[in-house]
Amino acid sequence: MERLGVFSDADGLSQLLLRLTVNSTLYCLSAMTAPWGFRVAARSGPAFHLLTSGMAWLEVEGRREPVRVAAGDLIVLPRGEAHVMRDSMNSQVQWLDRILAQTPPIDGRVNHGGGGERSELLCGGFVVEQLTARPLMEALPTIVHLRGSGGHAPEWLAGLVRMISVEMASSGPGSEAVVTRLTDALLAQALRQSIVEADRASNGSTAVSDSHIARALRLIREQPERPWTVPKMAAAVSMSRSTFADRFHAATGETPMQHLTRYRMARAAEYLRGTSAGVREIARLVGYDSEVSVTKAFRRQFGTSPGAYRKATGRQSDPVAAEESQPA
Repeated sequence: MERLGVFSDADGLSQLLLRLTVNSTLYCLSAMTAPWGFRVAARSGPAFHLLTSGMAWLEVEGRREPVRVAAGDLIVLPRGEAHVMRDSMNSQVQWLDRILAQTPPIDGRVNHGGGGERSELLCGGFVVEQLTARPLMEALPTIVHLRGSGGHAPEWLAGLVRMISVEMASSGPGSEAVVTRLTDALLAQALRQSIVEADRASNGSTAVSDSHIARALRLIREQPERPWTVPKMAAAVSMSRSTFADRFHAATGETPMQHLTRYRMARAAEYLRGTSAGVREIARLVGYDSEVSVTKAFRRQFGTSPGAYRKATGRQSDPVAAEESQPA
């Protein structure tokens, strides 16, 4: 997709968000009546809970203090820790998977609990590309808690929560798809605010505020096939090699070449999952000069060969491309 000219190349926050695949996966739309409680196992990706009405308590594995969640609040767990949600600290909890098995959703909604005061939740997770997003996710706090009530609630949060609540209540044709798309936008906004706050806490030493590093991230993302070196990256953003290397590491937590390799391997994995291109062609697309070199780098990153990865993810390569990718 062509970039719109109204957005500045210096927008480091956009570069960070563009490295994420923010696609929500809904666990359930839930109507819980007190007493209620559920437990969610740790997952490999981020999890979220949006409370549209009522109140709840959140307990996250490894943290002593529970968190009170009010109507309109959004909770994001960037690293997907095991956790518990319940209406009262005295309420019994069940595994969410067991609740879903025992109480199958009706019209896309789960009804559960003891018949008392009602709370409504939207629960789920979202997909991020682990290789490119991991440094960003690890930089965020264990719990991202955006409060939708009170005088400091961001206007965008209240607006999106309101639209999601309306769609959840309607249960009309296409409601699930609309809720999913609205949730994608909600999560992107939440991540944006969290990244900005993390940047402020670090006195502006991240790629959010460093325009030179933001531009370098854009160049890597848009042109991974170029024969990049640290001096070439530095020259492309009009910096000295040493200054660029220091500021890149301060902003991202990685060296320029570590980040480049991580991104190239993420792109290679995308090609293997989503196309029938042969390994030789993928090597060219991500900046490697041979099938052997990209295979070695891929194996170091993923612990498996490109062919085994493609087979495990269910994509079969095109016979012609596969034949061309075989070593002579």
